[in-house]
Amino acid sequence: LFTTFVATAPIIGRITPIHRWYLWFVQYPLFRVMESIPWCTGTNKHGYIMHLTAPKLLGYGYVTPEQMDNICSLAIVRNPYSRMVSIYGYNRFGEMEDFKTFMRRWKKLMKPYLEDGEKEEWYTPCHLLPQFEYTHYNGKQLVQSVVKQEELKYLKTRDGAEEAIKLDNSVSDLPKIVREALLGMPHTNKRATSKKWYDYYDQETLNLTYDMYKLDFDVFGYEIEMKQRPDLKPPRPSRRDAMQAMKFDRFSRDSFMSRDGKRMSQASIFNSVRDSVKLNEVLTSMNNDNNNVGSIGASLRRSAVAGRTSHLLRSVVEREETSESFGDSSHPSKKDD
Repeated sequence: LFTTFVATAPIIGRITPIHRWYLWFVQYPLFRVMESIPWCTGTNKHGYIMHLTAPKLLGYGYVTPEQMDNICSLAIVRNPYSRMVSIYGYNRFGEMEDFKTFMRRWKKLMKPYLEDGEKEEWYTPCHLLPQFEYTHYNGKQLVQSVVKQEELKYLKTRDGAEEAIKLDNSVSDLPKIVREALLGMPHTNKRATSKKWYDYYDQETLNLTYDMYKLDFDVFGYEIEMKQRPDLKPPRPSRRDAMQAMKFDRFSRDSFMSRDGKRMSQASIFNSVRDSVKLNEVLTSMNNDNNNVGSIGASLRRSAVAGRTSHLLRSVVEREETSESFGDSSHPSKKDD
């Protein structure tokens, strides 16, 4: 009864009192017992490994900066418009909840993230997060390779992969080991729908999707115009949106590769991200413990630390870029495994 009616994405993820009850009485105690960092178990006190962002994997210690610096990491992203329809299919309260109603409620649920930047599960369930939160931190891409779901069709066969190498898409410049791993990967969790994803939209839901996930369009190079629906006007990015987007690395198919074709060490950046996430986790915990009287003070402390760590990360990134430009030998290149 519990797993059938309570432990489902809409109930646990969208009803805040139940979501937090689940965290306190199921996830925190039970998953903590099952946790094993050396064995990288799928469950841990922070949830499920597959639900954690790259910054959280570093900050919580499930992946060390050294490991992250020496592996081939990748993330698969998709068009934010089609992703929103998929989110709706997985998180709706059955067929009785239409797309527009769901979208309005989804944005309301996303308020802690949109207004305060809260990314911890206590405030913002993982399904709400934009895709760039999984791949970037303070504008810097952390995963080595980003692949667009729409272009995985080129990797269904080896002939298709060879053809993709000749084309300008996010598959062509992937490290060979990543391309080989994705070759022939089946699509086993496809959900049948009664209509095309773009037919779910009207002008209001189009604008809502853009408002919530605007940076995903820019960071991953997706057009805000829905060409399948010429009757809908594309949202107009504000000047503030444009300024914010300028702070982000555009996605890279191999972000660890330098201009001379050598792998660059990112260890110093990963160390900074780990320390920053750890500090924010401590302050978030303090905020939870003092949810009434101390919440304002904890929020101020978290904002102050976030500002200092953001400055530290920008300094590290600038130093890395300077080292790359002048060929600094203090960051030896490493070959892909």
